Amino acid sequence: MKDDAIAPVIAVMLILAVVVTVILVWNAVYIPSQKQASEIEHLRMVESAFLHFSSDIGDAVSARQDNLQRSEPVQLGGGDCLSSTLRSGGSLLVMDEPGPVYSLTLYDESLNPVNHVNGTLVNLSYEPVGNFWQDQGYRWQHGFINVTKHQTLQSPLDYSTMAEVNQEFNGTASLGTFARSFGSADYTINQSATGGNCSRIVLNAVRLSTSPGHPFVSGNGFGSLKLTSAVNTTRYDRIAAVSVRSDRSLFGNASLESWNSSFGAGAFTCSGTINYVPQPDESRRDYVIGNGKEPLDLILNDARIEIGVY
Repeated sequence: MKDDAIAPVIAVMLILAVVVTVILVWNAVYIPSQKQASEIEHLRMVESAFLHFSSDIGDAVSARQDNLQRSEPVQLGGGDCLSSTLRSGGSLLVMDEPGPVYSLTLYDESLNPVNHVNGTLVNLSYEPVGNFWQDQGYRWQHGFINVTKHQTLQSPLDYSTMAEVNQEFNGTASLGTFARSFGSADYTINQSATGGNCSRIVLNAVRLSTSPGHPFVSGNGFGSLKLTSAVNTTRYDRIAAVSVRSDRSLFGNASLESWNSSFGAGAFTCSGTINYVPQPDESRRDYVIGNGKEPLDLILNDARIEIGVY
C-alpha cells in the first residue's frame, strides 16, 4: 500500500523534472538561437540598406541634379521572435569629415579670390545597442563600407584588405570613379573666333555635408537615411584664374586628377583661353583663364548634397 502511494508522487516528480528541463532548454538554447537568427537577419537588412544608400550617394554625386531626393529605411533593432518579442536597439549617426578633400578657388583680374568651394565629405554609421548576436555595425566613408565591431575594429565589407581599398582609388576602379565625380570642367569652343578660344567654361563642383538638425537617431523601430541635393549656379565674366588643391589623400588626389584632366583637355582644345601654370606643389593645379580679347563666360555649378538620418 505504501509503495502504491509513493509511485504517483514519484511519477509527478519525474514529470515536473522533465517539464523543468524542457523549460530550461527552451530558455537557454532554443529562444537564444531564435533571437540570434532573427538578429542576423536584422543585420543583413541593415547591411543591405547601407549598400543601397551608398549607391544612392554615388548616383547623386554623378548626376549633380537639383532637387534630387533619395531615402533608405533602416531597421534599428531586431532579435524578436514568436517566443520573445524583446528587441535590441540601434543608432544612426552622420558626421562631417574633418577637412575638405579638395578646394576650388576662383580669382578675378587682380588675382583676388572671388569664390572658394570646399569639396567636403561625410561619414555615416550604424551601431547596435543590446544586440542578441554580436556588436556588429556598419560605417560608410569615402565611398566604401566598413563592418565595425565594438565601435573600434573595422574591416572592409566588399574588399579583402584596406590595401585593396586604397588600390581602388587609382585608375578607372569604382572608388576612383566616385572620387573623380566630385569635380570637372566642361568648355564650349568659340566658333566665331580663331586661335583655339573657348566662349564658355563650366565648372562642376560637388560637396557632401550633414543635413542641419538631423545628425543622429536611435531606437528599436525604423529609421531612415536621406539625401537631398541642391545646385547653385553662378555666372562670372571676369575670372582670370582657377586654382584647385588636394588634401593629398587618395580621395583628394583622385578628385584633383579629374579637375586636371578636364582642364588639360580644355587647354589642349582652347589653348588661347585656358593655360596651365606649373607649380612645384603636386597637390595644386593653377590655370589662367581668358585672353583679354573675346568675352568669356565662366559658370560654376556648386552641387551641395546634404545627408541626414530621421
